[in-house]
Amino acid sequence: MRLFAKIFLCATLVLSMALSLSGYLLITSSYKNAIERETERALDEYQYNKFSVQAALITNANSFQDALPFDYDSQVAVFAEDKSLVFSNLPLEYRFEMLEMVSDDTVTHRVEQIGSKQYIMVCGKLVQSGRNFYLLVASDISSISMQKEKMIQSFGRVYFLTLGVSMLLVFILATLLTRPIKKLTKASVWIASGHYDKRISVSTSDEMGELSESFNMMADAIEEKIDELSTNAQQKEDFVASFTHELKTPLTSVIGYADMIYQKELSRDQVRNAARYILDEGLRLEALSAKLMDLIVLDRQDFVLEEMLADDLLENIARPLMPLLAKKTIELQLETEHAYIRVDYDLFKTCLINLIDNSLKAGSTKIKITGKRYGKRYCIGVADNGRGIPAHEIERITEAFYMVDKSRSRKQYGAGLGLALASRIAEIHGTTLRFASEEQKGTLVEINLLCEEGKTDG
Repeated sequence: MRLFAKIFLCATLVLSMALSLSGYLLITSSYKNAIERETERALDEYQYNKFSVQAALITNANSFQDALPFDYDSQVAVFAEDKSLVFSNLPLEYRFEMLEMVSDDTVTHRVEQIGSKQYIMVCGKLVQSGRNFYLLVASDISSISMQKEKMIQSFGRVYFLTLGVSMLLVFILATLLTRPIKKLTKASVWIASGHYDKRISVSTSDEMGELSESFNMMADAIEEKIDELSTNAQQKEDFVASFTHELKTPLTSVIGYADMIYQKELSRDQVRNAARYILDEGLRLEALSAKLMDLIVLDRQDFVLEEMLADDLLENIARPLMPLLAKKTIELQLETEHAYIRVDYDLFKTCLINLIDNSLKAGSTKIKITGKRYGKRYCIGVADNGRGIPAHEIERITEAFYMVDKSRSRKQYGAGLGLALASRIAEIHGTTLRFASEEQKGTLVEINLLCEEGKTDG
């Protein structure tokens, strides 16, 4: 049974019982008081008739029959000592059973039904001039019974009218009480179906208002937790995708140099150099995995930037790639100027490799890496002669999973993460990626870093 029905039925039942009980008590109390008043009046009437009979016997003591007054307004009956009827103006159907209840020193009374009427019967023993008599006086109380019936009828009309109005008020009250609960139920269903932004309007300051506020607080906590879990899940997915993406270039270098060692007869120095490149890439990959975890999953921004020579850094990044690109008939040029900059080696190398990889995907046959100093800034550029980027696409190319040419990128196993990751790495170094591109002619990406003063000539 629903709460609305429970409230409505329970309240209606309680009201009905309360009205019935109050009506019963009221009518019963009124009837009882009326009977008590009539009983007192009947006793007074009995005493009056008793004195009248005694007075008549005193004045005419020799003839009992002649002494009795026959002009009573009351309904009475007089019995001799042997309880034989001497006089009675009571209805003929009355059987005088009450005589058996009379004792010597008490006056007995009770309510009896004679025909269609009710009477209060008062009976007692009368002693006069050494002779014993019994006097019975009957007082008609039919009007009280009629009044009781009228009260019952009037109460019945008032009862049903009051109960009807009360049921209407209970219906309205139950509706008002259950409406917030229905809203809570509806909002719970919405939240359970994934609409975590659903809230309840709080319009009262009572318990239901407090419950609504608590529900909204719970919904806020759930939404916050769900967002946190979604963010964590997305960060883990981004990490896996980015790490997978970043595995490709180091593995390509490792495979390329390992294949060179395996396929060709190399001098000891050449083997050592190839082994060094494999070792460097392996160590970089190991360090890169931890840093990508910090960057993508933990959203860390406080990486330690180390001071190093820009030209050595760019040469260390470009040199291992040259033999690999040469196999693909791609020319990689390097022009740098001497300067000191602060970078995280592993992350910055990842950034430049992603820029070079983006040039490769654009179909470039020539890639040029430059490093030039302009006053207090050092500008690192990656230029290619590839397909270029449409002007309306440039603003979005650093978005995660965004690809300019989706079909070509999928064929080249692209995921749209390289430039997004490069952009985040640039932000860690306090700069941004600047793009200049012309379709079918090529693209230039520049990174501007601060030079370290006083060490540019060291």
